[in-house]
Amino acid sequence: MAIVKKKSAAPAAAEKKEAPVTKAKASRKAPAPKVALKIQYMGKEFTQEDLVAAVQAACQELTIKTMDLYVKPEDNAVYYVVNGDVTGKVEL
Repeated sequence: MAIVKKKSAAPAAAEKKEAPVTKAKASRKAPAPKVALKIQYMGKEFTQEDLVAAVQAACQELTIKTMDLYVKPEDNAVYYVVNGDVTGKVEL
């Protein structure tokens, strides 16, 4: 009588190929693009850097952590909220 060995399940599992990497797994968060903001109105031009510098000059006594700017060209001004509670206006 001949002895027949049965194949175990382990070799079959070893032969399985790994699943391909999907886009969801491979995708990484893209870096934020570099932005150059320019506001043009009635022959004048202001950059974001110009506006930030104007507000910093108006708030020299403060340590600025956050700054929200609201440009209103028709008033020739930028309105600001610094650190969530200091508000003001800078003429452009």
